[in-house]
Amino acid sequence: MVKIQPVFAHNITTGDCMKVSSLLGRIAKSETIRVKEKALQLKAQGVEVLDLTAGEPDFPTPENICQAGIRAIEEGFTKYTAASGIPALKEAVARKLKEENGLDYQSNQIIIAAGAKPAIATALTVLLEPGQEVMIQAPYWVSYPEQIKLAGGNPVVVPTFDTNFKLTPELLRQYATSNTVGLIFNSPANPTGIVYTREEMAALAEAIQELDLWVISDEIYEKLIFDGLSHYSMAAFPGMMERTIVINGVSKAYAMTGWRIGYAAGPTEVIQAMGKIQSHYATATSISQKAALEALNGDQRAVETMRQKFEQRRNFMLDGLKNIPALKPVHPQGAFYVFVDVSAVLGKSVDGHSITTSLDFCNYLIETEHLVAVPGGGFGAPNFIRLSFANSDDTLQQALAALKRGTERLMQ
Repeated sequence: MVKIQPVFAHNITTGDCMKVSSLLGRIAKSETIRVKEKALQLKAQGVEVLDLTAGEPDFPTPENICQAGIRAIEEGFTKYTAASGIPALKEAVARKLKEENGLDYQSNQIIIAAGAKPAIATALTVLLEPGQEVMIQAPYWVSYPEQIKLAGGNPVVVPTFDTNFKLTPELLRQYATSNTVGLIFNSPANPTGIVYTREEMAALAEAIQELDLWVISDEIYEKLIFDGLSHYSMAAFPGMMERTIVINGVSKAYAMTGWRIGYAAGPTEVIQAMGKIQSHYATATSISQKAALEALNGDQRAVETMRQKFEQRRNFMLDGLKNIPALKPVHPQGAFYVFVDVSAVLGKSVDGHSITTSLDFCNYLIETEHLVAVPGGGFGAPNFIRLSFANSDDTLQQALAALKRGTERLMQ
């Protein structure tokens, strides 16, 4: 067995002249990073690793988009741009939102950011006063609670394990307090892959207005939806546009994660405030903005090709997991993850491996099968693991076999 060194958080001694902020004490290190560090140790030793942690498409960026980036360089479009993004890209985003989502935004209500994650962080900074609360559903994307804390707020976790992993109006009313000002909403959702119906969202919209909340609607997986379902933007429901910040980007749909382009659309005052803050931080690169412009305006066939392939892989993963009775997957309707309940293996032991948490299970899989999955603790779901099917068919087949072997050893 390949030996893996334990991964610890390092304390950096800076002396009396320099101390890190106490804010860092509130921020958790990502469990994804902890697991990836172990995987990197194995790879450095020449071990072939089955890595199902990817949060990005495994496909290359479509050629027409790459060529747009190359042209930008060749034509010398390599200088600073306006902090809120180039006008042509903001206009393309406005067109996309109108044609595809039924949302009528002007260019001054749109900001281009260096990814959807920075756009969410900036929106939170603009909207939150210190100590105010923002609701997030559990399971949640790992960065939501930490970004709320970094903006000075307090995350309020709303568990959805008994409501098919979806928020309901009743849950919003139950968990909202007089100090709750907002909600981060995500559909299709990471990590569960659930997609809200029009009726479910309409009911939520009514409750949100009743509670007088604003919403950050993370729609980054919008184009990766399966089973013939449709995407609906929270801002499109009556009374919601003036209280919603729509977050999206080109990373997932166009296989452009490394290009770092996201965007936000919302009320003019909020977007202008986001631009003011963004002007003092990082803005999107000129070259990537030209590539994103081609992504939105150019040939869209590659998007559907990738979506179809992801749906095929989703089906393959679910079929394979049927052969591992101890593991109970959530049926993903979008994105490219399967979220799996591993409660049945908790409390099991084999060959010196004692499994009490999903992190233990992930460490066990790395050490015995060289299979890398993401533990659910970072998603607010400690009895789950996340498996990405943004991988080749061969990798997925090998990974399912490894997962079956590892699980069956524990269950004997």
